[in-house]
Amino acid sequence: MENHMHNEYLAIIEPDKPVSSDVIDMKVRCKNDYGWNSSTPHFTVFNFIQPTSNEKRLIKCFERIIVNISPFQINLCGFDYFSIPTYTLYVKLKDEKQFSEMAGYIRKFCKPILKSVKDYPPRYNTKDAHLTIAKGISELEFLKAWPNWENVEYQSSTTANCILLLRRPFTDANFKYEVIGKYPFLGQGPLDPQTTLF
Repeated sequence: MENHMHNEYLAIIEPDKPVSSDVIDMKVRCKNDYGWNSSTPHFTVFNFIQPTSNEKRLIKCFERIIVNISPFQINLCGFDYFSIPTYTLYVKLKDEKQFSEMAGYIRKFCKPILKSVKDYPPRYNTKDAHLTIAKGISELEFLKAWPNWENVEYQSSTTANCILLLRRPFTDANFKYEVIGKYPFLGQGPLDPQTTLF
């Protein structure tokens, strides 16, 4: 595969300012206390690798389907972690149902237009949606820190009202993502996967 002919795409939902501020404070605490770094606060909807030649089709799909999604509330409650392959500390969703349904809806429409890229299947967050605080943590470091987070109470909520589509070249270099589109949730139509897009 010629990497320079492919892009990596990331779709995210950004939390509102109060939640974003809370999570930034948590990230700063992790950096100061443990030396852990992470990205700006966001919920990942999907990420995948695609040929650059397929970008216009992908954007057209997004323009036509995202407007059908209605804004919804994301309730956050406490902390949890993933442990494979390294540890990730994150804020949990109290109920993932609406987020999962949204991601599943997008997957149904994107699947027919995506080109297959060997060894890089698309990943959609239809389960385990979360708000990352820190990732790439070794087991030893994490197990020392986890007792400081395990029983901490945190509850808040944010409104999901749009998706940002980001892109970066798929290369060995560590390029930053650039925003290539902002797609608001307008609730303009039923979330019917049988709807014809083209």
